[in-house]
Amino acid sequence: MRKLLFLLLLTVSSLSFAGRILPAGNLAELEAYQPPQIKLSGKVYNTAPAIQFRGLNNTLLMPGQIAQLPRDAQVWFQTEPNTGFVWRVWLVGGEEAKQLAIREKEAAAALKEAQQQY
Repeated sequence: MRKLLFLLLLTVSSLSFAGRILPAGNLAELEAYQPPQIKLSGKVYNTAPAIQFRGLNNTLLMPGQIAQLPRDAQVWFQTEPNTGFVWRVWLVGGEEAKQLAIREKEAAAALKEAQQQY
């Protein structure tokens, strides 16, 4: 019984160490954030009223924590499809940013290839 309990706890705890799976979005450098606008890689976006910032461990960041982010931090962000407002922002680390840049390039290449077929 103890072995079964140990294996169950080990399985559950190992899932918590899995890497983040981020939804479709864009990689950018955070330059400035002053609600209701955010500047990402030189482009100014309006922010959604319920914008979410998440840290490296995927927890929500409070406004005080957002103000302390370095202004050259790498972020992954999503925009609302209808309005174009930025509504989700994830802070990403160096290795994760490299992987996301590769993912973004592959998606752009696949889109370009699909457009050439039509």
